[in-house]
Amino acid sequence: MEKFLPVVLAAGKGTRMKSRWPKVLHPLLGKPLLTYVLEALRHLSFPEIGVVIGYKAEEIQEIIKGSDIKFILQTEQLGTGHALLCATSFWERAENVLVLNGDVPLLESSTLQELMDVHQEQKAAISFLTAKAEDPTQYGIVLRNVQGQVVGIQEVTERSGRDSSSQEINAGIYCFKTSFLKKYLSFLQPNPKKGEYYITDLISIAAKNQEKIAIREAPFPEIIGINNRLELAKAAQILQQRILDRHMLQGVSIIDPSCTYIESDVEIDNDTVLAPGVYLQGRTKIGRECYIGSGTVVKDSKIGNEVEIKPYCVITESVIEDKATIGPFAHLRPGTYIATNARIGNFVEVKKSYVGKGSKASHLTYLGDAEIGKDVNIGAGTITCNYDGKRKHKTVIEDNAFIGSNTALVAPVKVGKAALVGAGSVITEDVPPDTLAIARARQVHKMKKRE
Repeated sequence: MEKFLPVVLAAGKGTRMKSRWPKVLHPLLGKPLLTYVLEALRHLSFPEIGVVIGYKAEEIQEIIKGSDIKFILQTEQLGTGHALLCATSFWERAENVLVLNGDVPLLESSTLQELMDVHQEQKAAISFLTAKAEDPTQYGIVLRNVQGQVVGIQEVTERSGRDSSSQEINAGIYCFKTSFLKKYLSFLQPNPKKGEYYITDLISIAAKNQEKIAIREAPFPEIIGINNRLELAKAAQILQQRILDRHMLQGVSIIDPSCTYIESDVEIDNDTVLAPGVYLQGRTKIGRECYIGSGTVVKDSKIGNEVEIKPYCVITESVIEDKATIGPFAHLRPGTYIATNARIGNFVEVKKSYVGKGSKASHLTYLGDAEIGKDVNIGAGTITCNYDGKRKHKTVIEDNAFIGSNTALVAPVKVGKAALVGAGSVITEDVPPDTLAIARARQVHKMKKRE
C-alpha cells in the first residue's frame, strides 16, 4: 500500500472567471493553471496523481496529458466533499491522501512535503495548511476554542453574526488518513444554502470525535487560489517575478525586468542580455553571451551562443546556431534553421528553410521551403516562389552562389555552386554551377511622341 496518493480537485466550472473554459485550463504564463499543480506534485515522485474532473471533462483530458494521471469523473458538481467521495477507489489504495485544488499555481512542492511530514510526525487524522492574510474576507478562517485547539472552518458565507477577526485562513490543502475518511466521509451533510458537500466540514467532525488535527502555516502568496481574472493577473505578476529573479541570479542580465516576459520553461545561459520588451515563450533555450533586442518575441526555439537578435524580431520553432545575427524586424517561422555566422537582416521572412554557414539575406527577402548552402549572398527583394496554388515546392541554392536583387526563384528550382543570378531575374529553370543566369527582357528605348 502506498504511503501517500494525491487527489487534485478540478471539476468545477469557475463561474467567476466568466468563461466557457474550465477554470483550471485558463493560461498562466503560457500554461494551464492545472499544469502548475501537477508539476509541484511530480517533484514529489508520486506513482499516480488522481485528478477529479467534471465540467468540460473531455477538454481537460485532451489538454492535460501524462501517464501518471488518473482522471476521475464527478458527473454532478456537488462540492469538494462529494468530489473526494467520487475518488474513493483511487485514494483507498494508500494510507494517506493529499488533497488540493487545481487552481493554486504558486504552490511549491517543498510546502506540500512539509505538510506531509507534519501529518506523519504527529500521526494526525487530518492535517491542513493555513496562512496569515491581511484581508481574510475572501477565505475560510480557522476556528479555535479557548485552549487554542482547531475546532472548524468558518466559510465566507457563514460570517454573519460570528467573529471573523482572525487572520488565520484555510488554504484548502489537506492530508487525511484514509482510515479516517472511510469512517467519517459519509457523515458530511449538504450545505443548506447551496446543497453541496464541503471538505471543510470534516475539520469540525474530527474535532467533535477527538481525532488528531495538525496544521502547517504556509506563505500566503503560495496558497492563493484563482477565482477570477484579477486574481489570475496577480498570480502572473508573482510567478513572473520568481522567474525573472531566478534568471538574474543565474547570470542573465535583464535590463528592465518590469517589461520583460519569460515563461517558466525557458532556459537562458549566463551573460546573455535581454533588452526591454522581450517576450520568451514555451520551451525556448538561449545560449551564453547572446543579445536579445527590444520587442523581440521568441517561442519554442533554440538559440546558440553569442547570437545577436536585433529589435522587433519574431522567432517561432526555429534553430539559430552560434554567432548568427538576426534582424531587426526579421520573422523566422516554424522549421527555420540558421547556421553559424549567418545573417538574416531587416524585413526578411524565413519559413521551413535551412540557411547555411556564413550566408546572408540582409534586406526585404522571403525564403520559404529553401535549402541554402554556405557563403551564399541573397540580394534585397529576393523571393522563393514556393507555392503553385496547390503544393509547396523546394528551392536549392548551393555554396557560394550570388543571387542579385529583386530576383524571383520559381520552385522547384536549383542554383548551382558559385552561380551568379542577375538582378531582376525570374528564374524558372535550374542554373548550372559557375554560370551567370539572366532572365529578364531586353531593355528597349523608344522616342516619346512630341505634342
